[in-house]
Amino acid sequence: MIPSLLGALVVLFGEITGAGSIYVNHPSLLTGDDDGRVLDATGRGLNAEAAFKLAADVSPDVSANAKVCFGCHGFHADMAYFDWHVADEFNVRAGRFPVPFGEFYLRHDPANHRAATKPLPYMMGRMLRREQFNLAVAPEPYPDNGIELFGTLRTGGPELSYSAYAVAGLKGESGELDYIRSRSEYFTDNNRTPTVGGRLVAAFPDLPVPMLRWVALGFSGLYGKYDDEGDLASWMVGADLYVRYGKLNVIAEIMARRTEIPDRPDLFRQELVDLWNQRDGFYVQADGPLNKYLEWLFRFDGFRRRGPVLRGVDLDDESSILRYTFGMNLIPTTGVKLKANYELWAFEDFPAEHIVHTGLVGTF
Repeated sequence: MIPSLLGALVVLFGEITGAGSIYVNHPSLLTGDDDGRVLDATGRGLNAEAAFKLAADVSPDVSANAKVCFGCHGFHADMAYFDWHVADEFNVRAGRFPVPFGEFYLRHDPANHRAATKPLPYMMGRMLRREQFNLAVAPEPYPDNGIELFGTLRTGGPELSYSAYAVAGLKGESGELDYIRSRSEYFTDNNRTPTVGGRLVAAFPDLPVPMLRWVALGFSGLYGKYDDEGDLASWMVGADLYVRYGKLNVIAEIMARRTEIPDRPDLFRQELVDLWNQRDGFYVQADGPLNKYLEWLFRFDGFRRRGPVLRGVDLDDESSILRYTFGMNLIPTTGVKLKANYELWAFEDFPAEHIVHTGLVGTF
């Protein structure tokens, strides 16, 4: 029965391929008396992330992708879209897809990056003191429903890639984005107003410098309404740089998100002067292999929140975090990687925290 079904799928869709990863992580908080408030429920003890993807070539011009992931947000459809390939310079994507913001959005699976955790601006379930900060700037993964136009202009040397999209957008109320609501109410748009955005990347693959293999500079931006009435806007901008020199990778990103808040003094701890709050973030990471069995990485990242905070949230109107990460990965065999990272979190409003992440990744 199963071979017959697979055979029918191959006839219907053409070539079908599958891939995935499983990541088991254990955080060890070395400081902090109240580890429940520091680590939050999703970050305490053993936890796991898993992802499985199917890709089907329907015809030379049409392909489809579907991906299901499991993590701090439960089971979730990270992808369910089709691509219509008109030319290298112009393609159409429709369905549910990762929103193209920043350099990290295509690498957020643990199997696709060397660190045990995501860069601080993109942090989700492993964000320390999530209760106070409500995550950071642009938590990944961020899939959404919509349509995207994208392509690459090639000259034989430098390349220019672009994407422009309209998606349902993140949801929220009371002057703050609500990521749990955005993921649970995945089918409908709460205000029927799409979020629009785009990304532009200039890449230089053939530079006349020995060992300099790749340089890419990217710019991203998006804008949309997030509240149920469609009155409050949120916009986000970012820039990123990727350099590969020999076996050394250097990646840097900077981004900012500005969110309008309602004129409701009863909701906020501070006096309302400007009706907005802003989140800024950055990271710089260098990594590479030592040999076929060992990898290393160093990362420095930060996050800052400015503006009035909701009542009941223990933060000042300006608060920041700096984090320092050092990691080593062991690769005993193909498809298996053991990650070990040390992180120092330097909070402006809370005591510093030291944490060690150990994790095992399997890819297939």
